[in-house]
Amino acid sequence: MVVVLNSLVVVAIMALFAWYEVILALSSLLPPRKAQAAAEGLARRSVGRIFSLMRHYCGVRLVYENRSGRALPERFLLVANHQSLMDIPISIALFPGHRLRFVAKKELGSIVPFVSRLLRFQGHAIVKRQGEASEAMRTISRYARRCAREGTCPVIFPEGTRSRDGAIGPFHTAGVRKILAEEALPVVVAAYDGAWRVASLKGLFGALGGACFKVRVLSISQPLSAKAEVLAAIAGARERISDAVAGMA
Repeated sequence: MVVVLNSLVVVAIMALFAWYEVILALSSLLPPRKAQAAAEGLARRSVGRIFSLMRHYCGVRLVYENRSGRALPERFLLVANHQSLMDIPISIALFPGHRLRFVAKKELGSIVPFVSRLLRFQGHAIVKRQGEASEAMRTISRYARRCAREGTCPVIFPEGTRSRDGAIGPFHTAGVRKILAEEALPVVVAAYDGAWRVASLKGLFGALGGACFKVRVLSISQPLSAKAEVLAAIAGARERISDAVAGMA
């Protein structure tokens, strides 16, 4: 019964995505400023409705904690571990006062209805998981400049690929350094847990019921730009995230 209900919810979400794809395509015909505002509102409404469906029919919970001792600044670079494609809608839902822009793999920019079009339309960074590092860095530089110009918050998962079991993989610093080289920003370090259990279609059907997705803000730095500062911050971020995820399980 649980699998059947989860399956119906997933089907309903995909139907919503198909409908939002049409709306977003029509929104792109508006003048640029109005089109961007329409896309931002559509992204938030879609995430709200998706989690409302999952909460009502599957008992899914979202839990947000800020243990940094500071309020989130107006703009920042969000650095977190990566567990699932769910990390993107979870972030949008739990950071509602900020316009987030993600560094995402190229496949996500082309194969998921509505999501792929939204990522391209809003100027998120779409990078190849395997390919020339120089091209990826150029893409991230353009993305960072656009975030600065539009007042949005860049988000990067330094592992580069999602965890299959919740364990924290190695952090790669090049993307973080490239973003902060374009603009000195406070770095918000956050630990994500729970989404790795629904990282696959099988997981969505079998483990969505009663799932709890947690985000815990661990620290907020002053604006960083110097290479030594950034490297130290990322090394510390991985250690703090690893300890936090172990305690959140």
